[in-house]
Amino acid sequence: MTKASRCLAGLLAVAAIVLSAVVAGPALAAPARWDPQTTNVPYVAWRGEQVRLVKCDPVLATAGVKVEFFVEEWSGSGLVPRVEDATVDSSAGCAKADVVSLDPGLARVKLVATDATGDPILKHQFLVIWMSLTDPAIDEVGTADPTGDSSLGDPAGDGNFNAGGNNGRIQVEVKGTFPFGGTTYTLPDAWPTLAGLLAQDANSNPFDNATKWDIHDDRAKTENHPLYSQCTTHRASVSIDAVDDCNGAPWGDHGPFSRVFGDLIPAFGPFDPVVPQATLFSDGKLDAGDAPMPAARVDVSIVPNSGAPTDIGGVGSLEKADKTSVYSRDSAGTGSAHNLYAPFYKAYIPATSRPGLASGVDGPAAGNNFTGFLVDGLYDYWGIADRLRTAVASPTTCLRRSDQEPPYRQTPAGDQSVAVYTDEHGEAQVEYNPGGARGNGFYFDNLAAIHNDNGGCDLEGIDVLGTSSISATARYPYQPVSDPDKTSASITKRVHSLFTKTLSYYPKGPGEANSNARIVVAHAQDIDGVPFAGEKVCFFVDDEADGAFGFTGTTGLPGHRFSVGGTDGGSFGTADVCRITDEHGNAAIEVINSDPQSINVTTLFVAEALLRDIKVDFGTSGSTAGPTPPGGAPQDPPPPPVTALEAKTAGVPVGFAAHKKVKAARVSVSYLKSRHGKRFVVVRVASSKTKAKVRIRLIGRHGRRLKVVTRTIRTNRLVSIHVTTKAKTAHVAIVR
Repeated sequence: MTKASRCLAGLLAVAAIVLSAVVAGPALAAPARWDPQTTNVPYVAWRGEQVRLVKCDPVLATAGVKVEFFVEEWSGSGLVPRVEDATVDSSAGCAKADVVSLDPGLARVKLVATDATGDPILKHQFLVIWMSLTDPAIDEVGTADPTGDSSLGDPAGDGNFNAGGNNGRIQVEVKGTFPFGGTTYTLPDAWPTLAGLLAQDANSNPFDNATKWDIHDDRAKTENHPLYSQCTTHRASVSIDAVDDCNGAPWGDHGPFSRVFGDLIPAFGPFDPVVPQATLFSDGKLDAGDAPMPAARVDVSIVPNSGAPTDIGGVGSLEKADKTSVYSRDSAGTGSAHNLYAPFYKAYIPATSRPGLASGVDGPAAGNNFTGFLVDGLYDYWGIADRLRTAVASPTTCLRRSDQEPPYRQTPAGDQSVAVYTDEHGEAQVEYNPGGARGNGFYFDNLAAIHNDNGGCDLEGIDVLGTSSISATARYPYQPVSDPDKTSASITKRVHSLFTKTLSYYPKGPGEANSNARIVVAHAQDIDGVPFAGEKVCFFVDDEADGAFGFTGTTGLPGHRFSVGGTDGGSFGTADVCRITDEHGNAAIEVINSDPQSINVTTLFVAEALLRDIKVDFGTSGSTAGPTPPGGAPQDPPPPPVTALEAKTAGVPVGFAAHKKVKAARVSVSYLKSRHGKRFVVVRVASSKTKAKVRIRLIGRHGRRLKVVTRTIRTNRLVSIHVTTKAKTAHVAIVR
């Protein structure tokens, strides 16, 4: 027995104990649990799929029993569905056979069982529906949408992202059509109508037949459970059950989950009348959510970049959207009580890959001269079943930072066409990653960036870095049929830049003496809004100024005060002062001038080879200019503005200077880089001490934790630490 088989068998055994406890308990007002094997809930499939029909009954265990399956009625215009003779079997009290159709329609399939003398001992009528695909509906999920949450990268759902921002989500819904009685029906919408027309049950009361087609819950977040429920909270005088993990989910996204019968059972999709103890989740109402939509293959694709010199399309990548998180009240998929409210979260594809006896869409999963299913077994909604096209990053001519690897910005990377399967409601979702992390992921050579002779690539003023045109194609999941694939309309995404290099200046303070000084702040941040920390910035100050030196402390305007850190950056040509930016991407100098004039300050961001300049007005008392950059919280009291060495270098009397305030060690820079086939974590620790101990947690693919590395390193400089090449992310912290 496989691990999956043992897991399912164990959960079903526990469910059986729970069910028996309910039966043995006191009489309650719960509706009687009905047996799907005594109803005619249809099997639903896509054109070209084989459907295994199963009927179990003690009479079928009679010695010498023979069984026959045949199609009694067919509503389609094509060939009558065929019973695959080689699949007909009867054993252990169950009869089964596969039936297939390449055309849409509804079939009534009769099972006849006879004993050893040829007398009929059981007759059962199955309903089987084969559907044609419709054009998929595609939508960008926004925060206000039913499955939206506050973490989405485009909360308005309008396709506008910031580079390096959170992922968005794309929702795809697929419906199916088939002819019956001169009318074309669409599922899941027409499920209640069909129940009213076709539902039958073994009992003699015709008025409750349709209720037996209530096999699923819906996708709404409504709460409450009937008073007779085994749920310990949120019970009320209601007849409809919320179908959620009302007492918590010790089995993860398998539950157990409540249902209108008052009990709790595990969830392993899809619905199977042979396995009601893990698939029947009646909620007390019949609606479109009850239609057992079969898994359709959906290929979601980003239109690739054309290669034209001005084409900025084809950016971003596609990733798995986890249904367990999407359909949970906390949007994290935790197993807390009442959090998971829309099973199934996993289902078998094909349905008969379920361990033990199972019915529904049959395999084998792989075809011989056709693709067949891309998965074979328990499928985690909405996992990537296949990666159909993947973009590989390549360097552009746009310099990012010459002091980091890779120095040049990269084109997009990641999966750009993926295959997923829809769930029991005909829905699938995928996540959209806009790109931009660490300043990469766009066709920078196709942007109107300004290049200079030092190799600088200035992205200032460029708003949209790239676009994505995305569509979804629904495909018949098993074998070719005469109906073509169906493709949705396209949705467009735009990824915006947060790149900026700015200079601003502020009064040193009130009073006549302070009017002779201004604090000039340089700020640098990348396209993803991440500060350019640890970058050397050199200030060239007009010769008319009386002096200039590095500044650390609190500055800004009232109500918008912020602290600036940074360290001495050494020299660079004829620059007056060079500084290393702090963790907020800021570096500052103090400019001294006693004459009422403008002093020009030009700044070179050395690793980027980019220039900025600003005129500092000393002629207007309290003058200020430039945008207020993000920075640290104001420090009270602020640290001394300069060290004695800085003051002496700037020509300021030594009595003006003071030693730096001792600060706790902090990680100011950390990132992963590759060089000559090896992987390194680059770390810079800012500290008043010469050494610090750091702990590095290495994370691999899919968030898998690799190992923890502890090292003692020199402070106030970039240090490279060799790590495993499997590391995709590194979290660095100070060991106190």
